[in-house]
Amino acid sequence: MKVFVTGVRGFIGKNLVCNLANRGHTDIFELDTENTAADLDKFCAECDFVFHLAGINRPRDEKEFMEGNFDFTSQLLESLKKATNKSPVLLTSSIQAALDNPYGNPKKQGKI
Repeated sequence: MKVFVTGVRGFIGKNLVCNLANRGHTDIFELDTENTAADLDKFCAECDFVFHLAGINRPRDEKEFMEGNFDFTSQLLESLKKATNKSPVLLTSSIQAALDNPYGNPKKQGKI
């Protein structure tokens, strides 16, 4: 199985990749802010499962919440759609999605 993990430099992503490797997974696509749109398209075309862990939680500017959370989730789903890949996507969020604040609003919109 080819597993695609977004947000691999974060605490959960880093530990998930380590755990998957320890369990024998060898085809792990790792994506973080240093990757390109071409990497995203390649990983979306080839993966069998997506762990979507990427997101912004401590931005310099509040608009980064929308760009890094809702906008990136939309790009990910659009890339999977373009590749006609119907892989399951595990989407992580936050209890903040239930709150009306700059961090929670994009999380709430991304879940819809």
